[in-house]
Formats: sequence, C-alpha cells, structure tokens
Amino acid sequence: MIGHLPPSTRAMIHMVWSGILFGTLWALIRHTSETVHPFMIVFYRTLFALFAFAPVFWRVGISFFKTERIGLHFLRSLFAISGTLGTFYAIANAPMADVVAISYAAPIFAVIGAALWLGERIKMRRMLAILIAFAGAFLVVRPGFEAVTMGIWAAIIGAVSIGASMLVIKSLTSTDDPQAIAAYSFLLILPVVFLVALSVWQWLTLEELGLLLVIGIMVRFAHTALGRAFALGEASAVLPLDFVRLMLATLFGVYLFGEPVDILTLAGALLILGSTVYTAHREAQLGKQTTKRVP
Repeated sequence: MIGHLPPSTRAMIHMVWSGILFGTLWALIRHTSETVHPFMIVFYRTLFALFAFAPVFWRVGISFFKTERIGLHFLRSLFAISGTLGTFYAIANAPMADVVAISYAAPIFAVIGAALWLGERIKMRRMLAILIAFAGAFLVVRPGFEAVTMGIWAAIIGAVSIGASMLVIKSLTSTDDPQAIAAYSFLLILPVVFLVALSVWQWLTLEELGLLLVIGIMVRFAHTALGRAFALGEASAVLPLDFVRLMLATLFGVYLFGEPVDILTLAGALLILGSTVYTAHREAQLGKQTTKRVP
C-alpha cells in the first residue's frame, strides 16, 4: 500500500504506526493488570509473541535460528528479561506518561554503556546531551519532592536494561537477521518468565487470555514497525515521531484510568526525547563523515 512512497516517508509512517501500537499496547497492559499480575502478563505476552513468528519459521525452517553468536543472544535475553519485567510492572503501578518518559532515556543509557564497556569516547556534545536527558529524567521523577515509588524504580530499571539490550542488538545485527534476534529473545526468556510467573500463578478467564493474545500479537508487529522505521530512515528523522507514544499513553491515562495530566512529566519527556534525537543526529553525521574518508 505504501511501497510506492519514498523510503523516508515510509519510515515516518512506520514510526507513527509503532507509536500507535505501543501506546495502545501499554493501555491494554494497564487494563489487564487490574485482574492479572504483571509477571503473568509478561509470560503470556512472550508466549504469544513467539507464536506470532510461526509463519516466518514455517517458511524459512530451522535455518531461521542459525547463529554463531548464541552467547550474545543469551546476554541480550538477560537484559530483555529485566527490561520487560521492569517495564510491565511499571505500567501496572505508575502513571503511563511517567513510564513512557523514562523509557525515552534508554538510548542515552546505551551511549553511557558504550563508553563504560566498549571503550567509546564520550565527547563534549554527547556529554551535554546526556546531562540534558538526566535533567529531563529529574523533572519526571522529582526525587525529594515526591515519593519515588516502586513503579518508578521499575521503569528506571527497565530503561537501563533496554539500553543495555540495544548495545547487544547493535552488535548482533552485523551478522544475524533482525527478526531472528527478536525471536531468539522471546524463545530464550520464555522458560525464565514462566518460572517467575509460577510464583504468582493464577488461572485466567477466556476474556483475559484473549486480551493477552492481542497484546502478544501487537508486541510482535510494534517491534517490526519500529525496526522498519529505523531501516528505512535516519534515526534522527524518525525518533521525534515516537512522541506519538507519549501523547497516546497520556490520553489513555487521563480518559481511561483517571490519571492527572502532569506538565512537568511532559516537559521532562521533551528534554529526554530531544537529547535522544540530537544524539542520533550526531551519530548519523559522524557516520557520513567516516564514510567519506574511506577511499
């Protein structure tokens, strides 16, 4: 339907679509968490998302999972477990706008991780972007002015874990298919999240299972849309459109769950997102300069 459009336009469409899916997805998670424990939601989300890859596996066969870097897949899965559990717990126990705003800091944590573990240099402009992002996070969390709840701590842990996962994904995409990377993550974390879910196990109604099936399928397509957006366009061009996710989550929070509109949270989210967009833009510029220098 959109194949005739320029790649940059298609990238923006995919980014907006992923924002709509993620915003709706988080509202569904919040609604489902009223009767189902977040750890149960993580388990069923992982199970159903893995099933959503069945058509690809059926077409490609066992070679879909062929890799020479299984260790990195396990490492990525460890970060995915803590990131998913943290984020889902946060959605159930903190205002959705706060959780989305904090999640915007994940790429900044990835930059910090690259400096600490990969030895990359943090230049002055990157450092400024990081400081702006943390100023935005301070506006969202406001430590000392408001009680930092377990939900907010879970959101922070989730963002740090997702940032670490981004580092591993960045390495894996040089050799492995992006869809296989996502499928491996779901496959490897499934036994762990099942054991976690056993500690709070409950038998679900058909309505609850139906909601969890929708959540699992939406997760699969939301991540696919996000991947296509970054594949077709520059991160600095598409990242601003991810603000759709915050707007949608805020509206759902207000009209469906009675959460108050927090201007400081929106301001903090703008600072964090702006810092992330700037960092992505600088990375794209540096990448072009490096390419030009290569004979």
